[in-house]
Amino acid sequence: MTIDFSKVTFLKLKAKKLGYVALTKRTFKHVTEEKEREHVKHNEQLLKETLQNPDYIKEDKEDPNVYFYIKKTQKYYLEPDITTVNVRRFRYFTVLVDKNRLFIITMYPCSKILGGKQVWPHQNQN
Repeated sequence: MTIDFSKVTFLKLKAKKLGYVALTKRTFKHVTEEKEREHVKHNEQLLKETLQNPDYIKEDKEDPNVYFYIKKTQKYYLEPDITTVNVRRFRYFTVLVDKNRLFIITMYPCSKILGGKQVWPHQNQN
């Protein structure tokens, strides 16, 4: 199943800490037209899980208005019926969100956790 923008220009997706964020048709098209990330379109459920139930939310080192939503992947779809598991390149799924304007900037699979200061879950302070 892929995200359908045939009748709308943006979708509202639930996101931990922020309520709802917008994914625009333009952003989604930009991401999925890149050869390196075209398979993102086959991972709608992972996108939603990353926003709703991330393993981490981190603040961008350079721009505190940007959050990195990060989820460790168990299954990543390269094609509708073809998955990869435990491949370094697809270890984490990351969604960048502008927390002030409440919209998704980009999304991608990656091999390591990126971002700066962790904002969720809160780390214990001793």
